Amino acid sequence: MPVEIFHVTGRLLFRADVDELRDALHLATEEGVDLAGARLSGADLRQADLEDASLAGADLTGARLDGANLEDADLSDAKLDDVSARGANFESASLSGASLARANLDGTNFEKSDLEDANLEGARAVRANFERSRMGGLRARGVALTSANLEKCDLARADLSEADLSGTNLEKCDLHDARLVAAKLSGANVERADLRGADLSNADLREAHFERCEVEGACFEGADVDGANMERLSGRLRTRADSGPYR
Repeated sequence: MPVEIFHVTGRLLFRADVDELRDALHLATEEGVDLAGARLSGADLRQADLEDASLAGADLTGARLDGANLEDADLSDAKLDDVSARGANFESASLSGASLARANLDGTNFEKSDLEDANLEGARAVRANFERSRMGGLRARGVALTSANLEKCDLARADLSEADLSGTNLEKCDLHDARLVAAKLSGANVERADLRGADLSNADLREAHFERCEVEGACFEGADVDGANMERLSGRLRTRADSGPYR
């Protein structure tokens, strides 16, 4: 019996004489079929090969993508809320504007991906790799990024309030104007990051490394900096009330 892939509006996008949905998606991708807006909520796509897939605006809510390969895939504005994508590969994928709220992304690879204006609120990505990803404007309140690698990421204007970044590598990140209010960064490496205008008020910064960071206009008010390395900072800190430099 053929496998059919439908658009969220009910329009047929692709039909293939294969046994599994993952095989139909792979075949469609190989044939260059545009699967934008595909209805794939709850789909079992574990270990699927979807490299270069065109899935912009697709509905993958609750799908199982553990171990799947989505390198260079277009998932911009896609719905990936509540997905399980542990150990999946999203290298160089476009996820701009996508929603991954409450997703399980443990051990997933997002190197050089585009996550600008994406939503990761309540998601967990423990030990995930985001190196060199574009994440400007990211909404990620309460995200768990424990021991993740975010080296050289663009996180300008990102909201990481109440996020767990314990032991995370944020070296050379662009975090200007980011919100990290009440975030946990204990033991994190934030060396040489751009923190201009960032708000780290009430954050847990114990044993974190902030050496050589740009901190002009950043706020550390109420933060726990016990054991933190704050050497050779560049710029003046501020209070939340903007009444002058933070002491």
